[in-house]
Amino acid sequence: MASPPAEELDGLPPGSEYVALGDSYSAGYGLADPTRLPVSACGQSARDYPHRIAARFGLALQDVTCGGATSEDVTERHQFKGVPPQIEALSARTRLVTLTIGGNDADLFGTAASCLALTAKGPVFSGRDASSCRSTLVHDGEDQLGAKIQSRVALGIADTLAAVRRAAPNARVLFLGYPAIFPDAEHTPARGCFRAGLDLGTLTGSFPTDTYPFTDTDVEYLHGVQEELDDVARSAATAAGVRYLDVFRRTQGRTSCARSGAYVSGVTLDSTSGFRRIDLEPGALHPNNRGVAYLSRQVAAELRTVAG
Repeated sequence: MASPPAEELDGLPPGSEYVALGDSYSAGYGLADPTRLPVSACGQSARDYPHRIAARFGLALQDVTCGGATSEDVTERHQFKGVPPQIEALSARTRLVTLTIGGNDADLFGTAASCLALTAKGPVFSGRDASSCRSTLVHDGEDQLGAKIQSRVALGIADTLAAVRRAAPNARVLFLGYPAIFPDAEHTPARGCFRAGLDLGTLTGSFPTDTYPFTDTDVEYLHGVQEELDDVARSAATAAGVRYLDVFRRTQGRTSCARSGAYVSGVTLDSTSGFRRIDLEPGALHPNNRGVAYLSRQVAAELRTVAG
């Protein structure tokens, strides 16, 4: 027999249908207790914030979040074989929808993964000894990543929110932003954030853990990119009449630059095939257990406001 919920909401009684959509930041990528849903490749965890919210309020959860998802994977594309577009989980019965999306549309996380550097002044691992990622993405004052966010990403988010509202006409829709990955100037130490991802131990096959191998230039640049994404997401939510939960501005002191209390995991590298390939361990630059607990608290507080 299921235990009673820890808390009840008048507007969302126990048993109400709750559908969680979105990417790795909703799926709890890198955390323990994998659900292997919708498929194992999604990296979804039973410790993600949708599972915690469903348990707290006794909601009937259908969690279709999946690492790597883009707006198109939510609305129309089969992300993996056997994984239909996430929006197909919605119906007139759905009473709550949560969603985090847009980061993969912008390739923010892929870009960040390619910006790992040898020192605080560079060069980055990839990019033909470029001094920073910014130097490869900003030309003659035009930011390629920023231009993508203002055009294709903004349109993708807007289309997704409109489609979600059509597919779940009776649901409260809560659109979460991303927690800060790169701090603003106020929360960047005078000595910078850099913590090397490689050390002498790497020669014997081990890597330092929880590092932050980004140049000073890229910390500032990628913070600006994420701020731009947050602004676009908020504007799209306002236009769609959807509640937007801004966690970016509230977490500037909790990035993985922070030496303690971070909500986002730092970078730990791993190698395969005898160092012919070096990857980030799952969960790098994603919410850790502390971060997911924080997101859960923020979502719960928002639900008490709109459905309590």
